Parts: sequence; structure tokens; C-alpha cells
Amino acid sequence: ATAVASQGTIQRPYCLLALANSGATTAIRTSGSPSPDLSGCSVKSNTSGNCNGHDLGADYGDAVGTMDDCGKVRNSGVPATADPYAGLAANIPSYSCGGGYGSITNWTGTRNLSGNVVICGELRLTGTVTVNAPSGAVLIIANGRLNTNGFTLRTAGGSALTIVFTGTNGGSYLHYPSGSGTIDIAAPTSGPWAGVMMYQDPKLTTNVDISSAGTSPRWNISGLVYLPHASVTLNGAVNKSTYGASCFVLVVDDILIRGSANILPKGGCAAAGLSMPMGSVAGRGQLVN
Repeated sequence: ATAVASQGTIQRPYCLLALANSGATTAIRTSGSPSPDLSGCSVKSNTSGNCNGHDLGADYGDAVGTMDDCGKVRNSGVPATADPYAGLAANIPSYSCGGGYGSITNWTGTRNLSGNVVICGELRLTGTVTVNAPSGAVLIIANGRLNTNGFTLRTAGGSALTIVFTGTNGGSYLHYPSGSGTIDIAAPTSGPWAGVMMYQDPKLTTNVDISSAGTSPRWNISGLVYLPHASVTLNGAVNKSTYGASCFVLVVDDILIRGSANILPKGGCAAAGLSMPMGSVAGRGQLVN
């Protein structure tokens, strides 16, 4: 009998996954002299990563191409991670807006929501909004942005919400959150949108970019933020929602990390109902008889 050493593999979970659907050659980047804290997280680029001499504080940095500095431990030449959440688009219900696109819906105060709630056009806060949704709800914004307008959109204790941006690709429609203020939302922990707090329909490829994630508005989030075709600049802290688990996962096309970009909620994605993105990396060798 002969024992032969064989390279093993392990599966690693990621709290930041850059899919590089656009073909971005360096899907994770930093700018200036960043001081981010992604400790307790691992990051993955489906192309390359370059963090300019700063490891982000991330535990591991993996890349299909070359991983330069991102992560305390870095691995290049690893297999790509397929988009694990694209199939959730099948959960987006059919809807009819008629000629309602381009309109503005104003919200303030308490909103009692359940099931699928469709907003055609922009949703604008005119005061702090508390969502009471003890059985969970899905807020579908079709061909419009979420404008927090300096106020807070939050889920009440024991409530859960998923925000879905969908609609027509192209044109002038915007498909993302903007405005000063705060998003303080816990994702549902069960059901078809388990663990998903924000979801951009993967058919949307234009007007999806976010230039100030974590600052305008501030993100207090428990769950997944899925932006598969968005170029995202993360330059603020991501905190957990007031009433949610300590879980945050960000999936983007590509990302630029600037300044003190910190991801604080981590480690509790099982409690949040979210299966994190996974990737195969080389593990310890093992003897095979």
C-alpha cells in the first residue's frame, strides 16, 4: 500500500463578495490611506484585488486573479464563486404600475405592512418611518429610488422587511437608496427572502451604482445587501439593525473602500437566516491510500 499526499480544500464564507459581472479587472480596491476594520470577515474577488498596502483587517482575502494586500491572509488563483443569490429574483411578483412611473410616494409615521407591497416610482420619507411587519413584508420599489431624505426607515421590534429594487433596465430610473438619514432594518429570518434585507433585481444593470454606502444614508442592517451589477463605494460604518442579528453580507459587482469603512455586524448570519457566500480554497494536504 502507498500513501500519496493530496491537496485538500476547504469552504470559506465571505461577508464581501465582488462578482465582477462587468468584467472589472480589480473588483476590490482601496483609495487613499484607508483605515477600515473588516475583522471577523473574509473578502473575495472574482477577478483581482488591490488594497494598497492595507489588509482591511479582514481575516482572509481571496481572488481568482491576484490578491494584493486585501486580507491578513491572502490567496490568489482560487476558483470563482458563482452568484449564490441570482435565483431569488424568481420571488419577485408580477405587478402593474400603469403610468405610475416617475411619481413620488411620501411616507411618514408607522406603516403596518404584510406580504408584497409595491411602490411605483420613488419612495420618499417625509418623517421617520417605523415598519410594523410582525409576519414580515417585502417592499418592492419599481423604477424608483428610496429617498430617505434625512429621516430614518426602521423596522419595529419583532418585525422584518426586505426591500427589492426592480423595474425597467435602462432609461433614467434609479434603483438604489439615497439621501441622508438612516436605514435601520432587520431582514426576515425565514421564508423565501430569509436573511435578505436589500435586493437589486439582477436584470438591472444601469443606474444601480452606490457612491456613498454607509453614509448617505447610514446603514444599520441585519442581513444581505445584494447589488450584483453595482459599482459601490463604501466609506462609512455598517452597524447592525436595532432589533436584528449581528449579520451583514455585501455582494456587489465591484467595490472601492475608502477611509474608515467598517463592517461591524458579523458572526450571526445563521441566526439571521442567511446562508453566506462560500468559496473553495486550498486547505491542508491529506494522505490518500
